[in-house]
Amino acid sequence: MMNKINFITGTNYTLSELFSDEGKIIIPDLQRDYCWGDEVHTKNKIELVSDFTTNLIQSFEQEQRNKLNLGLIYGYESLESHIQLCDGQQRITTLYLLIGMLNKKVEGNPFRKLLISDYEYLKDDKEPYLQYSIRESSLYFLSDLVCHFFIEEANDKENVKYVENIESAQWFFNDYKDDASIQSMLRALKKMETILGDKTAEWCYEFGKFLTTQLTFMYYDMGNRKNGEETFVVINTTGEPLTATQNLKPLVIHADINKGYARTDADGHTSTIAIDWEEIETWFWKNRGNGNDTAEAGFDEFLRWVTMSYADKETLQQVLKQKTAHFPYEKIAFKKVYECWKVTQFLFNEWGNTIYPKKDFLSPKESEKAISQLDCFQLLPLMTYCLQWNVTEAKDSNLLRWYHFLHNIARKSDVGKAVNDLVYDAIEMVKSYQDVLELIENKKCLKISETILTDEERLKLTILKENIGDREAIEEAFWKAQNRDEIKSHHIWAGEIKPLIDWATAENGFHLDAFNGYLNMFDRLFEGNCEDNIDLVRRALLTRSLTNYPIKQGNEFNFGWGWADWHQLIWENSEAFRKFFDDCIKNAETDLEAYLKSLCDEFPLEQDWAEFVHCPYLLEYCNTKHTICNDGKNHILVKNSWSKPFAVKNAHLLYSLGATWQNGNILFDEKYPQWRVWYYQGQIGNCVVIENTERNVAIDVVCSVTECTITLFRRKTDEENIREYFSTICSTPEWEWNGERWKKMIDYKLDNGKVRDVLDELIGRIEQMD
Repeated sequence: MMNKINFITGTNYTLSELFSDEGKIIIPDLQRDYCWGDEVHTKNKIELVSDFTTNLIQSFEQEQRNKLNLGLIYGYESLESHIQLCDGQQRITTLYLLIGMLNKKVEGNPFRKLLISDYEYLKDDKEPYLQYSIRESSLYFLSDLVCHFFIEEANDKENVKYVENIESAQWFFNDYKDDASIQSMLRALKKMETILGDKTAEWCYEFGKFLTTQLTFMYYDMGNRKNGEETFVVINTTGEPLTATQNLKPLVIHADINKGYARTDADGHTSTIAIDWEEIETWFWKNRGNGNDTAEAGFDEFLRWVTMSYADKETLQQVLKQKTAHFPYEKIAFKKVYECWKVTQFLFNEWGNTIYPKKDFLSPKESEKAISQLDCFQLLPLMTYCLQWNVTEAKDSNLLRWYHFLHNIARKSDVGKAVNDLVYDAIEMVKSYQDVLELIENKKCLKISETILTDEERLKLTILKENIGDREAIEEAFWKAQNRDEIKSHHIWAGEIKPLIDWATAENGFHLDAFNGYLNMFDRLFEGNCEDNIDLVRRALLTRSLTNYPIKQGNEFNFGWGWADWHQLIWENSEAFRKFFDDCIKNAETDLEAYLKSLCDEFPLEQDWAEFVHCPYLLEYCNTKHTICNDGKNHILVKNSWSKPFAVKNAHLLYSLGATWQNGNILFDEKYPQWRVWYYQGQIGNCVVIENTERNVAIDVVCSVTECTITLFRRKTDEENIREYFSTICSTPEWEWNGERWKKMIDYKLDNGKVRDVLDELIGRIEQMD
């Protein structure tokens, strides 16, 4: 049983306690990149690793070594013994890298168990104790670094010797080159390699013991992510200058463009720039968030929106790229600033759209500084629309239509790739046309990118125009189909619903009832996150002869997992899906689930993929619904993208013996009460196991298409003992001694009953032994 640490506020912990057993230190996505490795990535333009490492060496080389406390680390436990760090990641990460370098310098990997647990390294997914979860590339890199660089294994062909060789290693992906944390780690490792270059192995071992047993951190528990995120922002902004909109205020007041400014409010009172400025600033202060203590982050970002709203195309593109802007107070009158703020206030407070715009926009995180370009593509045109058409009513139907149009296309990949060029065009469209339907005729001859007004968007607008009497009902139906903010499975459509429209269109035009019927059936079949809950749908689709289903990708076969997989499958098989939906709609009046099961039950056994149709447990094992097949015959079930492989033929045998994935320890037969059936899987191999722990006898069974291999052995016993112990049973010619185990082959031709008979006979003979 592994130990569990109950992390307690105010308690000091050594590195050997933090990096041990079931514990993990996780750098969460709220954190910044690792930046101690190079001055390019550090806030104060200085390099910290060398001084940090040198100071530790000086403490180690003192005659009297005492425990050295390196201060507080702030965090919270999302899972037991899993610390999510809110502060201290630079120190912890640097020390972890240093332990890795020391392990590499000393023969025998003395600090390996402080880098990664035995279970993770030998049996599971090779997740090290330090989880750099800022982004996936950082996470995978640290695992590769630990397993193929820090740990020296003679049989590891992917291991590299020096830091300079890492970027040319087989396991170093191109994505790693674009990861700021990874690049900073590499620079840090290079500096450590230089500092440790002339140190002996004995010195490195003793220094490593000092680091892991004599250095301590005091832990402070933040309780939860919300508190942790707020603490992170406060800690990381202490002493930093704020964006000084206060310094801009007098410049705006005295700008020539604002001479004579006076605004009369609803009560007849005259207001000045100073008063209105304070009103805006107070509003942003009330709407502050994301750990910001002042209004500055939101006010500064708002002024960037104003700048872009009145900029020419070239200036707007520059501001979008840089995410910052110096407000042109001499060119944009404060009257326009105040009008933009009133519109902002309307959109965020009064419009009533619960999805967009997001309140976070009013106070961006310090690490982000500004909203994204895609959000600018949506927000700025909405602001401009309200200004251009003097919108003050929350129920303005055309504002809602423009929102749905922009919000939908903003999430298409083509728009994301070209968004910097499209924001200006979107602003010009809403300036020119109050109703989105006017885009079809484009009487003002705007240059509208086909990336915005795609063939599908034009088709939808045309349908609305041709069915003007039913416009609102059709719009609601289209918007529902495109709604992936509230309906998870609609991510499959990705805003592109042309197959639904095609299915609902006949010679006499578009039929709303048919559209709704198809959409409702889609929602019944593709429910929620579309994980294990739709395995029956996956199996039923295997009976429909779809093109490229399962989806073949190299040696992998995908039964539909990612939203994009389903999207592509439906688009490539639009007519076949229509027929499938028609059949489902026809049978839904009685029992949809029973109909889907009947498709599976009646599917001929000789057809391709029949075993996946008839055996639910195969897809049940695959938590990301794909298999690997290297030889065109033997499919391997896998979890995640590649881990925990298990052969399909072994799965059939396991279930034929009465075991399941959930119950892998059942009685083989009542007449043999000490023999249990379970299954083993590892990265190298997998098998069905029948074992008697009292006798210390195990039988491994591995099945392929035509043959079945039975291996007989004992655990924790020398080879000679094993050979002698089974010599009588294994005296016949079909048994072969391979130096460790007895093995024989069965020509079983997928007959699991035959395998059971052989096992029954073998166990009977073993039971007769003294």
